[in-house]
Formats: sequence, C-alpha cells, structure tokens
Amino acid sequence: MTSLIKIERTQNFVQITLQAPERRNALDPAMIDCITEVACEANDASVLLLQGSGCTFCAGFDVHLMRQAPDSVDVLIAALSQACRALRRCSATVVVDVQGAAVAGGCALAMSADVVIARRGARLGYPVHALGISPAVTLPVLIPAADGLARTMVMNGRLHSAESLASHGVVHHLLDANDDISQIIDPLLQRGQHAAHVTKQWLNTLDGSWDDERFDGPVEGSRGLRIRAQDSPES
Repeated sequence: MTSLIKIERTQNFVQITLQAPERRNALDPAMIDCITEVACEANDASVLLLQGSGCTFCAGFDVHLMRQAPDSVDVLIAALSQACRALRRCSATVVVDVQGAAVAGGCALAMSADVVIARRGARLGYPVHALGISPAVTLPVLIPAADGLARTMVMNGRLHSAESLASHGVVHHLLDANDDISQIIDPLLQRGQHAAHVTKQWLNTLDGSWDDERFDGPVEGSRGLRIRAQDSPES
C-alpha cells in the first residue's frame, strides 16, 4: 500500500481516495498497484467508490517521474492496464466520482467504472500525444463505455466537458460540486448483492472484458514510448 491512497471499508462498501492533491493526484506505480490490489480484494463488496482529493480527480501519470526515469513509462502503462481490468472485473459495482479533471490515466480509471459521476465543469480526455505517449491502453474499457465516441476521444488529444460526455452517455450522473453522492450510492448498496455480481460478470463476458488479449495488446504496442514534452498534459 501507499500513503498517497486512503482505503476505507465497511461490510459491503469500499472507498478508495487518491490523496496527492498537491500534484493533482498524478499517478505513480505504487498508487496504481494499490488500486489494482484493492479492486481484486473487493469482490465481496456491493460498491467500490474511487475518488480524488482536492480540486482534480486525477491528472494522469506523474510527469516528473517520467522525466526523471524514462523507463517508468512502460511500468506505468502496464500497471494502468492491470488497474483498468481489475476495476472492470471486480464483482462490486465500481463508481468513480470525477471533479476538476480526469486526464489520460485518470480518464482510463474513470472509464473502467460501471457508474461514472462527474461534477459540472469537469473535463475528461487523453491529451498525451504531445508527450509522445499513446492512450491506447484505455481502449478496452473506453470503447464499451463510449462506443462511437471512443475513436475521437483518443485521437483528438482534447479534454471533453462532463456536460458533453453526459450527453453521449459516457458520464452517467452529472452533479454540482457540493451535491451529496449518497443519492447514487445508497440505492446501489440496497440491491441484491449476488444478483448485481452475476449481472456484472455477464456484462463482462459479453463485452470482452475477460479477454486479456484486448488489454495486453495495447500495452505491448506502447512499449518504448518516452515522454518528450515539457508541459503536463493538462496545462
């Protein structure tokens, strides 16, 4: 585990909070591995909630780390792929609550959820081509979530507003910044847990989420990429 992530558990509810607000919750390998580990252990829960502290849900990979250790790009991409498939395959209903921005790897985590909440004014997308990085690792979870929108989201290098993505069905609930998410979480916790688990397993079967080749291919194709720009993706 890492001190940059807070884990809270009750009988049927698990909450993961990214706790690096000073760097906009940018992801390092330990943080991503922690998300994977918790998701793999949360199969007996009804709901797994992933949030970020501060003004930004997640700014993607830690750019400073990638500059200092160029080989870390491969490690981060491989770890993110594992986290995405762990969140998608977790029997619990995964809810992600996005405020501010979900950039690149942060957007990939959001697209891995069963329920995407976004606060008004939030932006989501993959503006990483200028860094020399491909966002293809997100496609196994983005395509089922976004359907026809997936191609333009990973190719145009833009951030998309929460409002726009809600109109396309990618964001499922659009809330104001101070709205209480219990209105969404509580009904999920009151469902028949076994029925919800079985339903998610069948959804994963039908959309290919159990197929490792769909996740491994983009990781292999992205090996050797190196960060080359001086600015962070969101700047």
